[in-house]
Amino acid sequence: MITKEKSPKGIKRSILVKLPFLLFIPFGLWLPSLASMHPLTVERLYSRGIYPHISRALGGFTSLLGFSVAEFFVYFVILGVLIAVIANVVGLIRRKKSPAAFLSFLLSLAIFAGVMLNLFYILWGFNYSRPTLYQLAGLDVKARPEEELQALCHKLSADANELRKSVPEDENRVFHIADYRKYFDKIPAAYEKLGQSSSLFAGKVYPAKGVIASEGMSWAGICGIFMPFTAEANVNIHQPSLLLPASAAHESAHFLGFAREDEANFIAYLACMSSDDPSIRYSGAMLALIHCGNALHKSAPDKAAALRETYSDAVLRDIAAYNQYWDRYEGQVEEAFDSINDSYLKFNLQENGVKSYGMMVDLMLAYYDIQPDQ
Repeated sequence: MITKEKSPKGIKRSILVKLPFLLFIPFGLWLPSLASMHPLTVERLYSRGIYPHISRALGGFTSLLGFSVAEFFVYFVILGVLIAVIANVVGLIRRKKSPAAFLSFLLSLAIFAGVMLNLFYILWGFNYSRPTLYQLAGLDVKARPEEELQALCHKLSADANELRKSVPEDENRVFHIADYRKYFDKIPAAYEKLGQSSSLFAGKVYPAKGVIASEGMSWAGICGIFMPFTAEANVNIHQPSLLLPASAAHESAHFLGFAREDEANFIAYLACMSSDDPSIRYSGAMLALIHCGNALHKSAPDKAAALRETYSDAVLRDIAAYNQYWDRYEGQVEEAFDSINDSYLKFNLQENGVKSYGMMVDLMLAYYDIQPDQ
């Protein structure tokens, strides 16, 4: 069917009608600053008020589908925008589309971006502005002596060594889980158990979903991503098994409304350690050990070397295989995505950007400070 382009007068009217809707963009950019000034209000009205209803409704619906709706949503948006841009540029070049009509198209594109930006915060993003987890949980995060970090690392090493004895291996004697879905399906039960010990984490979560184009995520250095528009925890299933269950638990923490990456890592550890499955517990222990071990290495390389001597041969094999995998994907693509992620985190008021992931260690130290017998 052939359609006629609007008259110049009609196009001008269309442009004038669209102009006020451009306010969606500055409004969406202003929302994080506004919310950050009222964390307690965000916590009461949004994180514990509106958001749980949004996540249950969206998450409950998308959980009924056996694939990642988020992945196809991304493909649809990118492809749709790309086709529209190409079609309009070609039309402009061939003079089948007037400059005014092309401007009208650009305004529509900008309005779409503004609507999506606002939806991001309405559906999930306001959680960045809730009080910090250590404030909500009453954890005393502070500068602590190096000896405390060393003791925590040795405790995590002992836990990992013990759990490693009960997990499956592949032909190279490296930790391996054959069916990721089996373990993803167990994460909700782990969160349910965690929620019984702390109301902060009470709330139904749904199994994470594997992404078809997972190797592409590896090139970008991404282990998982939470999609607010579909309320789905999406995981890179191409990555080694070592942190695969922990990645599912991490993205599920985002589903519960904990937006900050450091907090999601800490909660993932707690959830994994609440599981009855040794493979999930091992993955959580290794997530914590890697983060704490890296922090110890920065603070005291000699003590980190002594810590490494406590790792069992099996744990060392798993770490070596994990590092070898990610070494293959280092490069410009990962650096570009890391830069984008850093900017995204800073825009959402995580001032230390990617470096804020180190807060997990402080949370771990504060947590075990009040649980000395664990």
